[in-house]
Amino acid sequence: MAQQYPGRHPDHVLADESELFLRQRLPPDWVVDKPQHDYGQDLRIGLTEDGQMRGWELVVQIKASETPSGNDNYETIEGLKTSTYNYLRGLPSVVMFVKYVRSEAEAYWVYLRQISAPANESQATMTLRVPRANRVSEIAWNEVLAHVREVTECKLEAGLRLYLESV
Repeated sequence: MAQQYPGRHPDHVLADESELFLRQRLPPDWVVDKPQHDYGQDLRIGLTEDGQMRGWELVVQIKASETPSGNDNYETIEGLKTSTYNYLRGLPSVVMFVKYVRSEAEAYWVYLRQISAPANESQATMTLRVPRANRVSEIAWNEVLAHVREVTECKLEAGLRLYLESV
């Protein structure tokens, strides 16, 4: 009788492939951490400017599929828990969704702030549309850095104003 061994599930292989795809395209001096507990945060990326860590962070949720799931204009991420969306929306960091499509060897991205909140807060899951024009292979990381810097500074200034008004 042949010995039995554990199998590696194809979904796990695809998930690792999608993460590797993104990691290989990031600027080399950005710091990528994988949270131990995943509540919609597959990667936490520390951004650098002029070689300096300035506290700017990009949170990434990655989904993957074998084949395209949308149409010519967008890819879909289906079954995102509304609770996960709400959690990510409350983070102080900028959040990006990435959809990897194996058959195309490409991934697509969208910022959380570009996604409409679910029409009905009681629905359990939601579907996101990720523009196919936003190709990870063509992303301008300097523009992502500028966006993260701007959003982070705005949030910090707003928080400071609220704090000073309450004192």
